[in-house]
Amino acid sequence: MQIKAQIPPLHCRSSYSLLAGLYSPEELCRQAVSEGQQALGLADRGNLYGLPAFYRAAARHGLKALVAAEFAAPGSEPDALPLFSFYPLSQEGFARLNRLISRLLKAPEADPVEFLLEEGWAGARIAVFQPELLERLAAHSPRGVRAALIWGLPFRKMLAAAKRLRIQPLALNLALYRSEEDRRFYRLLRAVDDNRPLDRESPLPATFRRRAAPDQMAAYFSAVPEALRQAEALVKDAAPSFFPGGFIFPSFRGLTSREEFARLRSLCEQGLRRRYGRADERIRRRLSYELDIIRRKGFAGYFLVVHDIVSRCPRTCGRGSSAASIVSYLLGITHVDPLAYNLFFERFLNMGRTDPPDIDVDFPWDEREKTLSYLFEAYPGRSGMVADHVTFGPRSAIREAARGFGIPEADIAPLTEAYRLGEGRLPPYLAAAAGRLRGMPRHLGTHPGGAVITPGPITDYTHVETSPLGWPLIAWEKDGAEEAGLVKIDLLGNRSLGVLRDTLELVAPKQRAAGEEELCWESFDPLGDERARRMIEEGGTLGVFYVESPATRQLLKKMRRGDYPHLIIASSIIRPAANRYIAAFVERLHGAPYRPVHPAAERVLKETYGIMVYQEDVSRVAMAVCGYSAAEADGLRKILSKKERNFTLPSLKDEFFRKGAARGVERRVLEELFEGIRSFEGYSFCKAHSASYALVSYKLAWLKARYPLEFFCAVINNGGGFYSRQVYLNAVRREGFPILAPDLNRSGEEYRIERREYPEGALRIGLYQLKGVDRSLIDKLLEERRRRGPYADFQDFLTRIRPPLQDVRGLIRSGAADAVGRGTHRPGLFWHFFHTSRHPELFSLPPVPGTIRDYPSRVKLRDEVESLGLLISRHPAELVEAPEEPVPGRLISSVEIPRYAGRQVAVPGVLVTGKEVRTRTKRDMCFLSFEDAEGIFETVLFPEVYRRSYPAICRGYAFLVLGRVEIDTGVAQIEVRELIPLKTGPLDSASELCHYSARSVVRV
Repeated sequence: MQIKAQIPPLHCRSSYSLLAGLYSPEELCRQAVSEGQQALGLADRGNLYGLPAFYRAAARHGLKALVAAEFAAPGSEPDALPLFSFYPLSQEGFARLNRLISRLLKAPEADPVEFLLEEGWAGARIAVFQPELLERLAAHSPRGVRAALIWGLPFRKMLAAAKRLRIQPLALNLALYRSEEDRRFYRLLRAVDDNRPLDRESPLPATFRRRAAPDQMAAYFSAVPEALRQAEALVKDAAPSFFPGGFIFPSFRGLTSREEFARLRSLCEQGLRRRYGRADERIRRRLSYELDIIRRKGFAGYFLVVHDIVSRCPRTCGRGSSAASIVSYLLGITHVDPLAYNLFFERFLNMGRTDPPDIDVDFPWDEREKTLSYLFEAYPGRSGMVADHVTFGPRSAIREAARGFGIPEADIAPLTEAYRLGEGRLPPYLAAAAGRLRGMPRHLGTHPGGAVITPGPITDYTHVETSPLGWPLIAWEKDGAEEAGLVKIDLLGNRSLGVLRDTLELVAPKQRAAGEEELCWESFDPLGDERARRMIEEGGTLGVFYVESPATRQLLKKMRRGDYPHLIIASSIIRPAANRYIAAFVERLHGAPYRPVHPAAERVLKETYGIMVYQEDVSRVAMAVCGYSAAEADGLRKILSKKERNFTLPSLKDEFFRKGAARGVERRVLEELFEGIRSFEGYSFCKAHSASYALVSYKLAWLKARYPLEFFCAVINNGGGFYSRQVYLNAVRREGFPILAPDLNRSGEEYRIERREYPEGALRIGLYQLKGVDRSLIDKLLEERRRRGPYADFQDFLTRIRPPLQDVRGLIRSGAADAVGRGTHRPGLFWHFFHTSRHPELFSLPPVPGTIRDYPSRVKLRDEVESLGLLISRHPAELVEAPEEPVPGRLISSVEIPRYAGRQVAVPGVLVTGKEVRTRTKRDMCFLSFEDAEGIFETVLFPEVYRRSYPAICRGYAFLVLGRVEIDTGVAQIEVRELIPLKTGPLDSASELCHYSARSVVRV
C-alpha cells in the first residue's frame, strides 16, 4: 500500500491564521517533503493571507499546493471543530471563496453557513465537519459536498449520515501542531492574541489537532478506503494555481484594448506639443518604440487609469522606473525628460519582463486621501489597497511573550530595555518563546500607497476587507500581489511635495510685490541656478527632501559638485553596502586615475566614473559584459532586492560566471563585477527614481537659497523631514529670524510668518504645537477670534471661551496667554482664572495679590519644554553644563572642528540623530549627529566604542564628545573615543527633552 501517496495532508493551518497557527508555509512544506508527500493543503482560518507564500514554498519543494479556508461558528475557539472548509477547484470556485471570505471579514459575527448557501459552491468541494450541517447543505445541493472524517475523532455518526445522504467521505487531519512543545507554544499564542496571561485554565489544543504521520492516517482510516480515495481525488481535481500567470490590468471606462491604445496615442501626441513644442526624429522614434511594447503587452489601459488619477491632482512627482518612460513624461505622470538624462526604459518595461511593472506617483501628503477617494469612487468593487503583513519585531515579541507568561507590566519595560542595551539576559523560557514569535504575522496593515484595480470584480482575484481608514484592502502585501498578477499603482503621500506647494504659496506675495512672475508647479525649472548649485555642493541641504541626511550632506561636501546630474548620482549611491564604492567615486570625481574593470562595462558606466550606482547598472553590465538578454538581466537585478534572494542568488552567480566565461571574460574581472553587483543587495535606486526626486530637491534648494524663512515654515508645517522639529527651529534661529512664542491673538493652527514688527520676518509658533491642550478647544478659540475679533484681555478670553483648567494650564505655561495678560505674570493668570470661575459675574478683576510672584526662569524653561515639546527661547545646547572634571583634548565649538585635524578635541552638544550600520565582520557601529548653537557636527563610533557607549546613548540627551578629528576630502568628522553625559540644568527634570532621542537611531 502506497501510504504516503494516498494520504496527503490536505488541511494544515499556518501562521497566517494570525496567532491561531504555528508554522510558516515554508515550514509546512519542509514537513511534507520529509514525509515523502507530493501535495499539501493549506487551510487557514477564514483567510488566504498566506497563499502567495504557500505557492512560493510549494514550488520550491516540488509540491502541488491545494488551497482552502476553514470556517467556524462565530465566537468559537480557534482549535475547536470548525463548521466546514472550502476547497476551490477552479477559478469559479476561487472567486466564490473570495466573496465568501470578504463577506465574513466585513461581518465577522455573521453565520458563515448562511453566506455559503447564498454564494454557493460550484467549482469547489466543501468538507463538512458536523452531521447536522451535512444534511442542511445536501438539501441545498449535494454536488461537491464531502463528509469530513477527522483523524483522532469518532466518525461513525458522520459516516452514517454520509451513507444515508449518498455523500462521499473525505479523510482529513486538521493539523495544527506536531509536538508537545509546539502544543504548549500554541497556548501562548492564544494568550497573546487574547491579551491575557497564561493560567491553569488555559486549555491545550485538542489532540485531534495533532499532525498525524502517513502511516497513522492509513491505519485510522483503513476501514474506510473511499475516504482515502476522495483525498487523492481532491488533489487530482484541484487547480495547480489560481494565479493567472500573467498581468491583470485595469480596463479604462469600458474601452476595448484597441480603443485604449488609440486614446493613449492621442494623449501622447498632445503631450509632445506641451513638453517639446516640436518633436524631432529621435523623440518620435523613442515614443514609437515604447508605444509598440505597450500595445503588444496590453498595458494601454493601465497608463490611462494612472493618467486619469494624476490629472485630478497635478501637484505630483511620478518616480520609480516609470520615470524612464517618455510615455509617462508626455502624460504628465512624471516630470523628468528621460531622453535628456539618459534614463533606461528597459528597467521599467521590456518584452521579456515576466512580472508586472508598477507606476509610482507621490502626492502632497494631505492631498492623497482625496486621490484615493476618487480612485475607489471611480472603480467601485474593482479596486483595493495593497496590504501590509505586520509581523512581530524583536521588541514586540519579547513584550508580548512576557505578557503571555504573566510577567507584571511594570517589569516588562525594564526587562526589554536591559536586554536591548545588552545589560541583561532574558530568562531562557522567555527568550525561546520570543524567538519563535518574532517574524510571525500579527495582523493586517495597509501598504503606504499601493493600490490595485482589476478589469472585473476584485473578488475574482482576491478577497477584500475594510482597512481602519475605510478603504477596501486586499489579502496580500506587495510581493504577493505581484505574484498574483495584480498590477500595483503606488499612490503615496509625500510631505516634501506639501513643503514645495506651501513654500510657493508663501513666496507668491513677495514675488508679486517685487513685480516677479510667480512660479508654476510644472514649468518651474531651477536646474541651471547658481545659488542652488552652490548651496547643494556646500552640503547646505538641511530640510531639502531626499538629500538632507547626514551621510548625503557629507557626501555632497566631499564631491563639491552641486549640479543636477551629480545630485542624481549622490542621492543614488548612498546605500548600506556601497561605502567602498562611494569613496572610490569621490576619488575618481576629483581626478584620481583608475583602471576600468572591462571595456564594455566602462562604456555603460562612463557617466558614473566606472562605478555601478543605479539599479539598472546591474542589468546593463550583465548585458554588456556577459550577453544577458534584457529580461534575464532584469531578473538578476530583481533578485537582489527580494526578501528571499538567498534561495536564488547562488545560482544566479553561477550563471553570471558561466555566461561571462563563455564570452572570454577573465574570472578576476567577473569577481570584481559581481562584487559590485552584490553591493545592491537590500535597497537601492534606479536612476529614473533618483532623477525624479532630485528634481524636487533642486526646486526646494532654489527656494531655500532665496526664501529660507518661508521654506522652513513650510517644512515644519508639513511635519518636518529627516530631523526633529527642534533642529529646524534651531536652523531658523541661525538664519537670523526670531522665533516667537505662541499667542492667543496672533498664532494660527500651524506656524506662520509675521512681518508687522519684523520687516525681515519672524516665525510664530502655531497653537497646534501645544501639548496638553485639547485640539477642539484650539479650534474653538480660533473660530471665536475669527468671528468676533481678538481677545481684549485674559478675562475676555475666559468669558468668551470658558476653558477647563487642564487647557488653561497648557495655555498659560506655554506663554500663549502672556500677551492677553497685559503684564500679569503667569501665576497671576492662574489666580485670575480661579477668581473668574468662582465669581463669573465680575466685570473686572482685582489686582493680583503681591504675595503671588512670578515663576523663576528655570521653571519657565521647564514649562516651555513640557508644554511645547520644544525649546524656543534659546538653543538647547546653551543649557548644557560644563563637565565637572577636566577633560582631555581642547574644548571647542562645532565651527572650530575643521581646524583641529588629527588632534584630540572635546565638543559639547545635544544628540540629533544617528544611524547604526553593520561592518563586514558583522559588528555594529554607528554614525551620530550632534548639535551646538553653531551647527550640526558628525561623528563616527567604531564597534568597540559603540558597544561601550550604547547604554548612555539610549538614555542620554547632552554629551561631551571626546575624540580625534579626521578630515576626509575636506570634510571633518570626529572619531569618537568617549561620550560623557552632561547635565542640562533646569531641563534635567523635564519629562521630555525637545524630541532629541537616540532611541530613534536608524538601524540598517
